[in-house]
Amino acid sequence: MTNTDPAALFREMLGEWEKMANTVGGGFARSDEFARAMHGATAAQLNSQEAVGAMMTRALAAANMPSRAEIEDLSARLARIEAQLARIEERLGGSPPRADRPKPKRTRKPPSEKTG
Repeated sequence: MTNTDPAALFREMLGEWEKMANTVGGGFARSDEFARAMHGATAAQLNSQEAVGAMMTRALAAANMPSRAEIEDLSARLARIEAQLARIEERLGGSPPRADRPKPKRTRKPPSEKTG
C-alpha cells in the first residue's frame, strides 16, 4: 500500500473485511447446525402465531365480539349481496347517477358569507 489517500485505505480495508465476512458467513450458512437453528426458529414463530390467534379468538368470544374470520365472512357475504343488488338494478334500468355536488375551492381564505 503506497497510496496515502485515507479514503482509498478505508475502501480497501472495507473490501477485505467484506470478503472475510462473506467467507465466514457463507460457510456458516451452509452448515447443518444453521439449517436446524433456522428450522427451529421458524417452527417456534409459527407455533407462537397460532397460540396468539387462538387466544385472541377466545378473548373475542368471551367479550361477545366477532373474530377476524367472522368479519371476513361477513364482508364476503356483503360483497355478494351488493353485487346481486347491482345486477338487479341493471335489469330494472337502474337509477340515474346522482349529480355530484360542486367541491369547495381550495384556498387559504374561508368562504365569504353571503348576506342579503
